[in-house]
Amino acid sequence: MECEGRTSRLDRERVERLGSPLARRVELYAEVSSTQERARELAREGAPHGTLVVAGVQTGGRGRLGRAWSSPAGGLWMSLVLRPEIPATHAPRITLAAAVGVAKALREMGVEAEIKWPNDLLVGGRKVCGILAEAGFGRSGELEFAVLGVGINANVDPASVEGLGGTSLRAELGREVDLVRLLAAMLGGLEVELARLNDFEAIASDWRSLSCTLGRRVRVRRAGGVVEGLAVDLGPDGELVLETGDGRVALFEGEVERLR
Repeated sequence: MECEGRTSRLDRERVERLGSPLARRVELYAEVSSTQERARELAREGAPHGTLVVAGVQTGGRGRLGRAWSSPAGGLWMSLVLRPEIPATHAPRITLAAAVGVAKALREMGVEAEIKWPNDLLVGGRKVCGILAEAGFGRSGELEFAVLGVGINANVDPASVEGLGGTSLRAELGREVDLVRLLAAMLGGLEVELARLNDFEAIASDWRSLSCTLGRRVRVRRAGGVVEGLAVDLGPDGELVLETGDGRVALFEGEVERLR
């Protein structure tokens, strides 16, 4: 099935010609409920590393904490089945590595993307991309697979996301983006960073340089309550380290709000 657009047409032949090891097997949909759910189904069925599910529209897309994710026509909505050879305890690194890879790809296109901890990419303070990594574990607790979802407001109508605090690549660049070229750039960036999962300090160093969270006073809402402080560092497992009035606190989850 092909996804129609003008300069942004997605079609199987062009995607498969990319020759990416992260697109060994491709499922392409004009519309699907959720690329993440479909990729998870494939992973459970034994789909190999580099299985790619990509869609022009998602009708039931979701982000972190099960929140609905707006996925209209013009965006690039994709999920990857990964089978990284890393300890289960290192699974959280996948999200941060992906953020670095995609941010670098967007910067090479001329979009000054920054990373908001833990999984959003912003341009000028407005969200352009969301990332969601979910792990699947075996009976012995080993990491069997990960499903990495990336959603980018590529050629989305800016009016449809501005009210949600978002922007699009088209709005930032002043032109439409070819979705296959965008996909190629993203897969290239992801391939490089995912290969460095066992050298996390190198990823973390790049993450720090791309972050718009570190060095800022923030409020973090999490299951255990609200914490405010100065975001000072990224920990060894990807946790956000805050300097608070009661000392340093390491946060492994939460929603970050920048304070003025």
